[in-house]
Amino acid sequence: MSLSISQILSVSYPAVLNEAKKPMNQFAESAFLRALESMGAIKRVSMGPTIEHTLDYQRNPGTDFLASDLTTTSLSKVEVLTAASYDPGQLSVPIVWSKGDDAKNPSENQKVALVKSLLDNAFTSHDDALEQALFASSTDGFLGMANLIPESGQGSPGGINAATETWWRNYSGSYLDNGTDIEAQMTTAWNTAAKGTGGASPTLLVSGSEAQSLYEATLQTFQRFIDTSEADGGFKKLAFKTAQYVFSQYGGDHIYFLNPKFFRLNVSSDAYRQKGETIEIPNANGFVCKIYSMLQATTNNKSRLAVIASA
Repeated sequence: MSLSISQILSVSYPAVLNEAKKPMNQFAESAFLRALESMGAIKRVSMGPTIEHTLDYQRNPGTDFLASDLTTTSLSKVEVLTAASYDPGQLSVPIVWSKGDDAKNPSENQKVALVKSLLDNAFTSHDDALEQALFASSTDGFLGMANLIPESGQGSPGGINAATETWWRNYSGSYLDNGTDIEAQMTTAWNTAAKGTGGASPTLLVSGSEAQSLYEATLQTFQRFIDTSEADGGFKKLAFKTAQYVFSQYGGDHIYFLNPKFFRLNVSSDAYRQKGETIEIPNANGFVCKIYSMLQATTNNKSRLAVIASA
C-alpha cells in the first residue's frame, strides 16, 4: 500500500511547522560509527589498488637458549614478515529529483527544503548502510566483522588462511542467554585478545541491544562506568573493564571486542562521503548527484580481536 502523503506534498504542503525546517529521521542511529570515529579507528588514507598491512607474524625460528658456549646456531634465512592485503569497497547513494519538484517547492511554500532534505537523507543513508554492513560478512566486496572476526575464529581476511595459519585466528566463544555466565565469557574473550596485561587490550565492545542489556543486568552499580566523570554525567556510558560498550540496532547477539590499533575502517582521504556535481539528466527534466565513498574495514592483527555469541 502506498503512503497517503506523497513526497512532494510532505515537503511543500502549507501551514505545517517542522522544527528547524528539517524532516524527522525514522531509520538511522549510527552510534557505532561515532564510537569508531571518536577512538581513531576511522583512518583517512590515500587509496591504491589494495590496502596492505605488513605483519610481523612469528618469533624468529632460530631463537634458542645455548646449551654451551659453542652451541651451533641456525644459519637459515629469517622469514618472519608477511602482509595482509584487502581490496577497497565502494558505497554510492544517488539523489534524483525533477524540475517539477523544484517548481512545487519554492521557498515561500516550504515546510522543508526538498533538495537539502534529500541531501541530508543521502548522507544519513550512507552512514546507516555502512553501519549495517560492518556487522555483515561481505557486502559487494566491503568486509564486515562477520568476515574479519568470524564466529569460527578462522576465515581468510587479508588473504591469510587462519585454518592453517593459526596465529591469524581470533578468539571466538559463546555465552548463555540467561545471563549467568556472560561476564565470565566476556572476561575470557578479553584476556585472550589482550594476551597479557599490557596496552593491547580491547578498548571498544559492540553488540545489539539485547546482548548489552543482558550484560548490564548482571552488574553492580559501580561496575558499569569507565570513570567517575561518566557517573557524574548521568551514567550514560556502559563499560566492560576499561573498554566502552556501545550497542547498534544491527548488532544482533554477537559481542565484538575491538581495539583501533588492530581493527580499522579505512576511508579514502579523497573520496569519503564525497558529494559529486549536480548534473541535469539528458532528455529528462531532472537532476542527479551522488554521494560516494571508497572504503574498507581491515584488521592487521586478527588474534587481538574477539567475538562471543549467544549459545
